[in-house]
Amino acid sequence: MEEPTFTVTLHHLAPDARQMGANFPDTDLPSVTGRKLRELIRALAAIATRDPGAATPELRIGAPHGRFIVRVGEGRLRITSWDIRVGGTDFSPDQIVGLITGGDVESGGGGDDFSASGKKRSPRGWVGILVALIIATNVITAWMITRPPPNPFLPEFTPLAPEQTERLLVDVAGEYQTGANEGDRALTITRDGRVRWVKFGPKRAIIESADLKSRAVQSRGQRALLADDRALITFPDPATVVFYNETYRRQSP
Repeated sequence: MEEPTFTVTLHHLAPDARQMGANFPDTDLPSVTGRKLRELIRALAAIATRDPGAATPELRIGAPHGRFIVRVGEGRLRITSWDIRVGGTDFSPDQIVGLITGGDVESGGGGDDFSASGKKRSPRGWVGILVALIIATNVITAWMITRPPPNPFLPEFTPLAPEQTERLLVDVAGEYQTGANEGDRALTITRDGRVRWVKFGPKRAIIESADLKSRAVQSRGQRALLADDRALITFPDPATVVFYNETYRRQSP
């Protein structure tokens, strides 16, 4: 089986991800092997404890099953994805590789060799595997219908009452941005609870966007918005929003 490849953009990083700085331009790597991807993520982990200054170093990764961002936060690596339920939790570099490659998270994708290998199975062996997969699929489907799995990366929360929800939305409605440069992002929150997320490209052109449903909740003693039942939007102060470990500043009103 052909080894999968990945597209990687290095933001505020040297081409080998061993240095960070706002002076480094974005570097696009169109065909990155699994081995090279592991090297880049490990290199980013090695410099995660350094002071980034004005830089926001991150690896933007396109994989066959989703898009991922691996960034530095609080001296550690953070991974974000809009395609699978993951974000914010501390993972080792090899575990992050496993998430991105679709391998084993505990082992980080099964070592440095991402190509398929192994002896051929007999027809009887394949039949046994298919039967086991069908049974497992039916069991998992029944479990998901009867009890939808919670997102393990979310802290505990409780819904706010209607009047509390209205007060929260009045307080937080507006537009927030991480910055005004290429690669920065913006959140717009309306008084009816709708949330729009965008990512800026060159000359502030919108290159990615998503409309998110939200509901007002309380988590860890603070009011928040739960976006698409996947991640919390928190409000440390009236001018600040935190979403997927990124800080957005109020622009208007």
